[in-house]
Amino acid sequence: MVLDKNGPIPVYSQLKAIIQNRIQSGEYAEGELIPSERDLAKDFGISRMTVRQALNQMVAEGMLVRERGKGTFVSRQKLQQRNISSFSETVRAKGMVPSTKVLYFKKERAGEEMADILGMSKDAQVYAFKRLRFADGIPVGLEQVYIPVYLCPDLESYQLEASLYQILSDKYGLKIDYMDNIIEASAATAEERKLLNISSSVPVLRITGVSYISGGRKFSYEKDIYRGDQYSYNVRIFLQK
Repeated sequence: MVLDKNGPIPVYSQLKAIIQNRIQSGEYAEGELIPSERDLAKDFGISRMTVRQALNQMVAEGMLVRERGKGTFVSRQKLQQRNISSFSETVRAKGMVPSTKVLYFKKERAGEEMADILGMSKDAQVYAFKRLRFADGIPVGLEQVYIPVYLCPDLESYQLEASLYQILSDKYGLKIDYMDNIIEASAATAEERKLLNISSSVPVLRITGVSYISGGRKFSYEKDIYRGDQYSYNVRIFLQK
């Protein structure tokens, strides 16, 4: 495609449309490095400032992502969570392969904070575990989970690399009815960046919440972190009547 430098449509908008077409056609694949500003400017005979304007707009719209020291890449399709479903189900729905690495698993005393959150005795035992979640081998999220031991005795005997929701259903006959979540966007810590393999410029979504099973019983407390460039959380909000 050729740019019309004298037409009514701004040159940067024309360039943006060309890059979009190349992404949609598969010429620039998901996760692929696109040509540099210098190369694009040379190929189209325009200034780097004009190229930068087009790329900046595409980055802002989530079509491209910049990685410091590496270049500009086509954004990967984000995992979208619309309802209560396991991470594994969400990943498979996108045609990707889920996998999990358990970073730690232990039993510990609930303590005052967890007792207050989950409505249990502070001297009771909880399972505490942290998992690193992958989609097609790419680290996408960190999940830190607390579950009262009495709700899932012998949970340690099962493979937590698999879907926790599937284990709950198959082994304990439990199903999550609803969740109360708080969702915040923030910067990742140095440890989180290392585990998720992201730069400091990539934001994360922090999802903190309590899940409930039948009868409104509190089941678990989670502190999850997901890559903002790989994951989105869709919420439907109703007008209060």
